[in-house]
Amino acid sequence: MSVAELLRPVVDLHRRDPGRLLQILREAQEILGYLPRPALTAIAEALDLPRARVEGVAGFYSFLHLAPVGRYRVLFSDNVTDRMLGSVELMDRLCNRLWVERGKLSEDGLLSVDTTSCTGMCDQGPALLVNGQVLTRLSAERIDRIGELIRAQVAMADWPSEWFHVADNIRRRDVLLDARWS
Repeated sequence: MSVAELLRPVVDLHRRDPGRLLQILREAQEILGYLPRPALTAIAEALDLPRARVEGVAGFYSFLHLAPVGRYRVLFSDNVTDRMLGSVELMDRLCNRLWVERGKLSEDGLLSVDTTSCTGMCDQGPALLVNGQVLTRLSAERIDRIGELIRAQVAMADWPSEWFHVADNIRRRDVLLDARWS
């Protein structure tokens, strides 16, 4: 079965609506694991869009993959706050411990490590995403343990739940949070 035939039900479900491009790309990636060039071409043709536009959208979002990614996709926050808190060193530590190069798929296909511009957690950094799930307040010890769990292929549902805790740091309304001026 060709890629176009494989993706036809997805495109048809969205009525070949170019306004649904992002959703179509996301669903195509669920089927294929990533978005290879033939998939981008098939989607562009089905939606009557320039291929460059489809590729541009696919390349813009860090949750869309133009190359194969591992079963565990780790994205470290690359914003200035996380960098100041040591995210680069922590990423290097994980890569070294698991023998994977940043931006590449591990030889066994288990892991890929890269950066994303923001996780939305700079107040609780350094932070990263594993398969879209945020982990905050990283330390060298936690990175080592994450590496062990990935290498042992432990399901994320069995990782320590406190690692996924996100604190609500909004304490009170004030000038920055729309308080009334006296």
